[in-house]
Amino acid sequence: MSADPPQGVTEKLQGFHPRRIGLVLRRPFRKLPSRIIISVFAAALVTSLTVTWASTGSIESFLRAKMDERFPAILGSTSERLGLWYSQRELDLETFASSDTLVRGVSELREGPGSAAVKDSVSKYLSYVLENFPQYESLFVLGPAGELEAQVGESIDLPKAYRRRLGAVTRSRIDELREVRGRRFQVGSAPVRAGLSGRVASLHAVIRIGSLEDVLRSDDLARGGGVYVVDSDGEVLLRSPGAPTLAHYARPLPGADATATTQDYTHEDGTHVVGSSVRFPRYGWTVVVEQAYDEAFAPIVATIREILGVNLAIVVVFGLIAYQIARSIVRPIHALSEAAVRIGRGETDVVIEGLDSDDELGVLTSTFKEMASRLQENQRKLDEQRLEIENANARLVAQNRELQRMNEVFQQLSITDELTRLHNHRFFRDHLPLEVKRSERTGEPLCLILIDIDDFKRLNDRYGHAVGDAVLRKVAEVMTLSTRDMDLLARYGGEEFALLASQTPLDGAVALGEKIRSAIARARFSVVDTDGPKEIQITVSMGVSHYRGDAKAFFNEADRALYRAKDSGKDCVMAEGLD
Repeated sequence: MSADPPQGVTEKLQGFHPRRIGLVLRRPFRKLPSRIIISVFAAALVTSLTVTWASTGSIESFLRAKMDERFPAILGSTSERLGLWYSQRELDLETFASSDTLVRGVSELREGPGSAAVKDSVSKYLSYVLENFPQYESLFVLGPAGELEAQVGESIDLPKAYRRRLGAVTRSRIDELREVRGRRFQVGSAPVRAGLSGRVASLHAVIRIGSLEDVLRSDDLARGGGVYVVDSDGEVLLRSPGAPTLAHYARPLPGADATATTQDYTHEDGTHVVGSSVRFPRYGWTVVVEQAYDEAFAPIVATIREILGVNLAIVVVFGLIAYQIARSIVRPIHALSEAAVRIGRGETDVVIEGLDSDDELGVLTSTFKEMASRLQENQRKLDEQRLEIENANARLVAQNRELQRMNEVFQQLSITDELTRLHNHRFFRDHLPLEVKRSERTGEPLCLILIDIDDFKRLNDRYGHAVGDAVLRKVAEVMTLSTRDMDLLARYGGEEFALLASQTPLDGAVALGEKIRSAIARARFSVVDTDGPKEIQITVSMGVSHYRGDAKAFFNEADRALYRAKDSGKDCVMAEGLD
């Protein structure tokens, strides 16, 4: 049994008739100001939401396109750095294995029991290498049958069969990643050869796997991203510093010739990421780059918030503007309407300000015509002024760009030798103290090579200065092709050049000098003699020194070594401080 509602409530419910509700909803639209304000507000709101939606989609497409370019580029540069890193280690081991100290010591140990002094000399050399190359955990020398001759650093109990295989190496190489008693490592090897007698032993280095992590570092990855190296089973071998922990990569691995593509996916632990991968062919590894999905698309969220805030502000501002506009429009129209009503009622004392003898439509029409004419004239003048300002700005921008370009050209010319296009004496003089300070700060070796063209004055006297200039340019070109990007090659003056080899020990600098000397000796220079065109050979003499704490002695030692090379018959490399 239900009770009837009270009489007052019943009357209120009966009052909510559909027709009455429609009248209530239409009430705001009965007045012109309300219609203007609501229409402007609705238009601004719809436009703002549409712009927000379109902007979000455009930004997302833009970010995805950028990631499609950025991630494969990161993979390519990382794979290239990784390959260069391994190639450099092979070159290092080949250089160490060819050292006179190591070759003589190992040869004496192989020929007989060897003295303690010989063993001590070999160990000191290995310790020096280990101290200056943090990429290695230990160095050891094996005989042809895998017997241990010398060792420094942390030792690893290698299986005998593996040691015998290492002892039989015939070229510089780095083995695949191995694991002994839970410890992962790689071994690099190079044969030790003693002149015509051939290989007498082999030099090996246990590579510090952790040193590879810095090679994987990428400045193009934002927070929440990382670069990983995984094996053929998906096990993560290495990760870049600061990368999120990833124990296993469960995604399908790319093929050897597959092109890197960017995708978003979810790991087994529920982590949503954006990533890409490419095969690293040297050991059958795969290089993977990943970034958290939320971090990758964080700009979209921030942009949406910013756009919504701006759009809401625009809606409010336009609402207020619409209100003011409605008031300014409705008042004169209302006054005109009241005057028309009064006139229609027969009133004769109606005074309409500003209308004179014209009726309302004529006044509005003439006013709008005059306003339109004035607006058009004003717009024309504004367009002319805007065009003049744009042209003036364009001229200023062009002049600024030209001035900037000329400043860059002048700056480059001030540090470049005009004839050889190498760095000039001024640049070398300013750069040398910086390299010395860097060597003192980092402890990395630094060498200086002074290079002088042999008998250049005689060549100038015989063939003329034009031929001499051509020879200088050709020699500079050959030396540039023979040096590394990290080396500083400059024309020191006349036929003398200076080469600053950073991160290079003395024996490496001597090897670099020999490389340059041989390249120049092999080159042929075309000249025109009294007998007609012919080719001549140019040789150079070099003096090498390494920095030992005294910048003045650093240069003087290279200079003395250069004079020794000249006195020793030219076309040779002499070094100060090399045993």
